[in-house]
Amino acid sequence: MSEATTNRLLNRLVAIHNRSLPVYLTYAAPAWHGGQESAKETMRLIAADQRETADRLAAMITAGGGVVDNGEFPIYYTGYHDLSFDFLLNEIIKEQKEDITTIEAVVARLTLVPMAKALAEETLGAAKGHLESLNELKGSPAVS
Repeated sequence: MSEATTNRLLNRLVAIHNRSLPVYLTYAAPAWHGGQESAKETMRLIAADQRETADRLAAMITAGGGVVDNGEFPIYYTGYHDLSFDFLLNEIIKEQKEDITTIEAVVARLTLVPMAKALAEETLGAAKGHLESLNELKGSPAVS
């Protein structure tokens, strides 16, 4: 696999993590209700972890002489301004599942690049952990 292809795949992961809905909501916070402090903290931690993951991926790209492409937030996120977290949680879960599918595809393509594959597998594990946390929030009485 060429270095350019590897960097393109890693940049796809950077964009997934750096331009996720949880990260976006750190800039345009949803409407929170009383009793959702735990959900708010979970979302803060997910967004922080996604940013850190994007930074680690970017470091791998630049170490190999590549250029980092952070991507852009999807324009439809602007339609989520001022919506309740209760509503947005379903959207976040849906997007997290889509991201996991994309990350799995990237992992499969990085077979010949062990270091990149290992980092991509770590991001996959974290994404699955985030989905688990989000599903737990969905079952929480303060969010339902």
